[in-house]
Amino acid sequence: MITRPLLGRGSFKFGAALAGLASAAVASPTSAQSNTAGPTLPAERLVPAFSQHDKPSPYPVLPMFWLGSAPGEMPYRQDHVRPEPGVLGPVLDSARPFRFGAGYSGAGDSKEMFAQGVRRTANHMMMGTVGVETAGGYDDGDGNRIRFGYDRHTEQLVFGYLPAGRALKAVMVHDRIDDAVLPLAAPTVQNGVALIGGYGADPVKTERYVAKLSYEDKVTFAAADQVRVELGYVGLDRVANNFALRPTPAPNRMKGTPSADILSGTASVDFRAAGLAHRLGVDAKRTAQDGERLGGPGVNSLTTVTGRQYPGVRLLETGLFGETAHDLSADRHLTVGWRYDYVDASAGKADEAMRIGNFSGTPRDLYRLYSGSGETDAREHNLSARLKFEQEFLDDRARAFAAVGRIMRTADPTERYFALPSTAGASPVGTASRQVGNPGLDPEAHYRLDIGGGIDGPGWVEWGHKGPGEGRWLTSDAWRLAVTGHVDRVIDFISRDRAHGQAGVLQSDNAFIWRNVDALLAGLEVDVQWNLTRNWSTRLNLAYQWGENTSDGRPLYGINPLEANWIVDYHDMLGTEGTWHVGGKLRAVARQGRADNDPSRGSGYDPAETAGYAVLDLFAAAQLRDRIGVRVGIDNLLDKRYSDHNPHTSTDEPNPSPVSAPGRTFYLRTVANF
Repeated sequence: MITRPLLGRGSFKFGAALAGLASAAVASPTSAQSNTAGPTLPAERLVPAFSQHDKPSPYPVLPMFWLGSAPGEMPYRQDHVRPEPGVLGPVLDSARPFRFGAGYSGAGDSKEMFAQGVRRTANHMMMGTVGVETAGGYDDGDGNRIRFGYDRHTEQLVFGYLPAGRALKAVMVHDRIDDAVLPLAAPTVQNGVALIGGYGADPVKTERYVAKLSYEDKVTFAAADQVRVELGYVGLDRVANNFALRPTPAPNRMKGTPSADILSGTASVDFRAAGLAHRLGVDAKRTAQDGERLGGPGVNSLTTVTGRQYPGVRLLETGLFGETAHDLSADRHLTVGWRYDYVDASAGKADEAMRIGNFSGTPRDLYRLYSGSGETDAREHNLSARLKFEQEFLDDRARAFAAVGRIMRTADPTERYFALPSTAGASPVGTASRQVGNPGLDPEAHYRLDIGGGIDGPGWVEWGHKGPGEGRWLTSDAWRLAVTGHVDRVIDFISRDRAHGQAGVLQSDNAFIWRNVDALLAGLEVDVQWNLTRNWSTRLNLAYQWGENTSDGRPLYGINPLEANWIVDYHDMLGTEGTWHVGGKLRAVARQGRADNDPSRGSGYDPAETAGYAVLDLFAAAQLRDRIGVRVGIDNLLDKRYSDHNPHTSTDEPNPSPVSAPGRTFYLRTVANF
């Protein structure tokens, strides 16, 4: 099964979300394990990298396809748990060199195809993957037509040189999304504030290039165990407008052209000293972002600069990090990690003009109008640290952990420098459609506690597999239980908000701004998997989030309500030729009664206090000789009309509206290898 992180969209960071790209594509012969017995360093960095809470972003690049659900992207249905590919897994994982797949979904007449070729030798590997998707509008559970669609193609190349003890890997990805259709914008009044609800433009082009080169070597000199070096690049070019895919009179046409280039590098060495395992490293990331808005209401020109989303932004982050692992005993482990970051941020086009209606000025003028300061350069020295304790029980069948730390996050270019003015007083919306960044934002300080644990029954192997002699039904001991939770006290949380004359905010005109507040976030997830017999398996997952803006005493936006996903699966042999399975998933989501949906006193970024709902999906699949497989399914069997409280948002809109998910939908998938 795959699940969404408890942090929701805030856990996704453009560019950084691709940091695991190479490891996902090429299995390295090395790991965090040392050449000698003793403490083991974690494969992932102990001090995590956080990103903007509830951050809008394009569709993720990876995975390029997922055989456990309907084809294509569906931003308005964000299940916390999706089923595994099931019996289609062996077809996709085959050692044969070529794989091909195709799929169709009735939600928007979505179509998907992919092809993959792999070449392996003793020390080399090469893999190429091509994927194509297309989708259009769909009907919700009440038959209402929802404006949606996109065309997409993605190409990936992976090269690996993998002699014993070493790994040189290169990954290159090109991803292009054209004609992404979003719901139309419309004037609305929310708690007495006139706003433009919905989506003001369609991303007609989103093009990304990703490259990653990494080298790992298990060394034998002195006390060193392993060295790692990694270089990365992410490039983004995007065009959004309000006229190519929707009717807009010429005087009101506008377009945005944001772009980004992100260069990153890291180097680290693992070594042993005083009976402990250590890691020391250095990393750096340089982000260059530019973006202009051209045209707009009443401008009647697509050459006039009316806003600067990213006015020549340059962000340099340089870090030092270290980790130390110590075995307190054979089943008790302690790891300590720290990192220091130096941040240098600037906006080279902060003094370049932009004009719309009766506003004429620069980004610096706009920042000064709301914060009182026109300073756009920022320097930060941020220190993070985290301590993690782990304990194994019952011959490693049970485990528990607790981690506590202070984790810093600097403001990203959107939060610091976004500068989109509007025409004051020209319409009821007026300044409420402005979006103004804050170069003076302080970095977030997360004081976070993570706890969790899990236990496997004596007969547990994996989902869908049960050995003989471990009981049946309620006496089966082929089960797994996992529980994780966190509490995060955030000082100087960087919050989306509106200008209401708060401390440090000079205006009270409902403009969309970013400011520092204090916040408290918490989450809990419980997951139970149980193979009841050789044929029957079931899984129950519960996930809950909670968030509060403690400075203003109101709920935090972008928080998912309580969600339960229950899966029941029957699987069996298909004679001697293959395997098959059939199952269902019930997704139940509670009402979200804690929303930041009042723009007169908060941000209004949450669309509404959404109602609870339950959705039933059915699926079945079969495969022959691990060569060819077919999967069919019906999503939303009862044709329920519902809206996710926190859907995936791909553009930075100040007031996104609720969007209904697809109604009853049939889908079909096929996959083959040769």
